[in-house]
Amino acid sequence: MDKLRKISVSLLSVSSIIGIVRGYRIAIYPMESSVLFPYPEELINTSVFSNHSILGWIVFFFVGIFSIVAMAGTIRKIHNYAYLIIVEGIFASFLTLTHLLVVGFSFIHLLIFPLSLAFIVAGIQQTPKEF
Repeated sequence: MDKLRKISVSLLSVSSIIGIVRGYRIAIYPMESSVLFPYPEELINTSVFSNHSILGWIVFFFVGIFSIVAMAGTIRKIHNYAYLIIVEGIFASFLTLTHLLVVGFSFIHLLIFPLSLAFIVAGIQQTPKEF
């Protein structure tokens, strides 16, 4: 495995852990206060979601589980696996920017937003060169 694929797998593993833990925590334990994962009850009313469990399951599947799928595709080097990495970066950056607009800044944004940009850059560098 080349160096860029190893870096991508490492980043995807971090994203999968964060997505699964954060999504599960939001879906199952929405009211508990947390330093890393703040999401007060009154802020759910300003979002497009009607409750925390929908938001939690979206984060769980689109960030956590999709990172595992992208990681498996990268390890097995399936055709156009780089596009899975780019899509994961787009998911993570969209959810992070939306969370910034709705809730405001928190500690987790310092980790997730650069991670999502790294996905996009790493995915672009690994796309097949057709020309």
